[in-house]
Amino acid sequence: MSRNPSQPPSDASSTQGVQVQLSRPFRSRKNRPCDGCRRAKSRCAIPQGGPPCVECQQMNKQCTFDELPPERKKTKPPPSPTTNLNHIASTPSSSHLTVDSPSPGKVKRPRSPDDGSAALQALSYAAAQEKRLRIGESEPMSLDLSISRSLDPHVITTLLTDDLLPIGTRQAGPDDTPLSETPHIRQISSDRSKPQYIIFTKRRSGPNVNAGKKQLTILKICMSLLDPPPSEDSLIDIYLGLSNPAFPIVFLPPDERPLDSLLHSRLCLTALNHCRHYRSSIASIRSIIHNSAEDVGQDPSRLSSISAAVLDLSGRPVMDPEANYLLLARTIAQAQLLGLHIDPASWHIPSWEKDLRRNLWWALRIHDAWMSFLNSRPSHIQADNHSIPIPDIIGVVSPSNSLHAPDNVHSPQSFILLCRLSLLCSRLQSQVCTLASSTLVPAERLAKVKAIEDDTQILLVEVRRDETGRGSASSGVASLFTCLLGFRCMLRRISIELSIGLGSPFTPDPATLEIYAEAVDYVCDLDGRAFDGFWLNYIGHILSSLTSSLIRLSLATSTLPSVPGSPQRTPFTIQASPRTMPLTMLCRLQRALQAAKREYFWDLADAALSRAESVANCLKTSSEYTNVVAALKGKYEAEPPLRPNGDFNEPKPNGVQDNRTPIDHYGWNIDLNAFGLEWSGADSGLTGMWGAAAAGESHIIQSSILPMYTD
Repeated sequence: MSRNPSQPPSDASSTQGVQVQLSRPFRSRKNRPCDGCRRAKSRCAIPQGGPPCVECQQMNKQCTFDELPPERKKTKPPPSPTTNLNHIASTPSSSHLTVDSPSPGKVKRPRSPDDGSAALQALSYAAAQEKRLRIGESEPMSLDLSISRSLDPHVITTLLTDDLLPIGTRQAGPDDTPLSETPHIRQISSDRSKPQYIIFTKRRSGPNVNAGKKQLTILKICMSLLDPPPSEDSLIDIYLGLSNPAFPIVFLPPDERPLDSLLHSRLCLTALNHCRHYRSSIASIRSIIHNSAEDVGQDPSRLSSISAAVLDLSGRPVMDPEANYLLLARTIAQAQLLGLHIDPASWHIPSWEKDLRRNLWWALRIHDAWMSFLNSRPSHIQADNHSIPIPDIIGVVSPSNSLHAPDNVHSPQSFILLCRLSLLCSRLQSQVCTLASSTLVPAERLAKVKAIEDDTQILLVEVRRDETGRGSASSGVASLFTCLLGFRCMLRRISIELSIGLGSPFTPDPATLEIYAEAVDYVCDLDGRAFDGFWLNYIGHILSSLTSSLIRLSLATSTLPSVPGSPQRTPFTIQASPRTMPLTMLCRLQRALQAAKREYFWDLADAALSRAESVANCLKTSSEYTNVVAALKGKYEAEPPLRPNGDFNEPKPNGVQDNRTPIDHYGWNIDLNAFGLEWSGADSGLTGMWGAAAAGESHIIQSSILPMYTD
């Protein structure tokens, strides 16, 4: 043991003739200690340049600086952009985890990308490269990763007076290191003229602090019973490759710090949805974990806890919608305490943390919009009390995602478009579906719905013109289109019911039938790869609503064919082709959902299939609705449409006819007066939107809408 250098011998002091000041800090790599002190791990006190240090003077050693400082351990570099999900399939431990690929004999020749696709692919790759470079640069310290476990951050939204700041609490600036373990106030914004404050208070330690480890242990036990047991690392790779690019709510820091137990379990559980081999067991596993979960509350001091909560909200199948509504309220409150509703553009934090904050907030906005609208519940987010803009493509692309895989190049753009669609959904909920809006006259509410329907149509045209519409193989694109087409059907149904009254039988115009036919066509064209990608868990509710609308259309349908060559068009009937006839659409939709459930274990088909089965059981005793019952069971058979050359259309493998060729548009009649409702304007052949009825007229068709398909 070396002697205390703070007590030098008297002779050394006398020879120097000056008092030695030893209040120096430990040496650093830049101003390193001498070799002897470094080996002895003692303080190297050098009172002035030139003479030996105090320790070497006491021990009569030679004070040298010959040895180089010890080499630092280099951090592991980020994964190479050439790495993709194919290496998962090549490893024996994860070969059963990859999504099913077509047999070699059925592999289609890949279509050469056009200029637009290549440009978008290059943009996404450049964004990923830029994000990787930014992480390697010298950036500010992460707020999320530097908060002490004993402190809770509370962000002040708008500071009008200093009454909100605790009295006598220490303050720190954006460049200061956090005051660990002690309550303090920190200005996180770099712009001191517009300060943004965070209050750090002592965290109250509650019971069951190891709840995340307990749930992870239960999940590992459940996965060990699967055949074969999946690898946790492979599940996380699959999540980062398929789910996170389309719904980017997880960022793994490059320093390889261990994942939070709760987040780890949610990542593995979510990844099982992308593994067709295990998809049939997810409901049982989620039920076990849900029943064993303890109400311990989320940890509000970490972004990882918000990510874990969003994964819970996005879980499939949905175990308890009411519990999800409560979880969403608590998660939004915790996110606001963390300041996720405030744009962090001027905050002194790393760029990846800014992007993650924006993505997490928009993920919560997506859930809040769809959950409140579909379940007719109040929204949790104040319309004018957040400042986060819609993420851009660079902010969505994360180094944690496998965007270098060609199949995922359109996934980030699908998330941005989903944010825009959710804004329309939130607007519908706030303007039409609230208690305040119920005081408006139907014409005023109908005008608001019409405006939202026009904006939805514009968004659909934009998506179809964009390369995202062609990138159906990218994870998340199928979910986006199903949401968009289904939401458009729901808007049209709301418009009609505001026109004719709630619960009245549908009286559709040709444009309405075309809207429903496009949604049915898209669902029927989905393949196995689409079912393996990311899906918003509200798709099941949307498909159930689509089924309900088709049922009501089918109940008012007369299937008496007109005489060929002499169309019998009356003011009470409207001609529909086999593709747009409600019975055919209902049957095609049920067949497609039955095939998705049977072959791919797609849980999002359950709600629509259950609704169809329930209605079929109610109608099967009546001979009047034999065709409707057959359509609900997917067994309705109409005469196949003829091609122009007289041949029949070839059915698809799932039994769905492809009815997109020119056909006889006078083969079926939809009885618009079957329930005693008067129809005005159908005989004029107008294909337009619904409008408010004028005095003395029941229903009016307005000007035609935009074309449904664009080149």
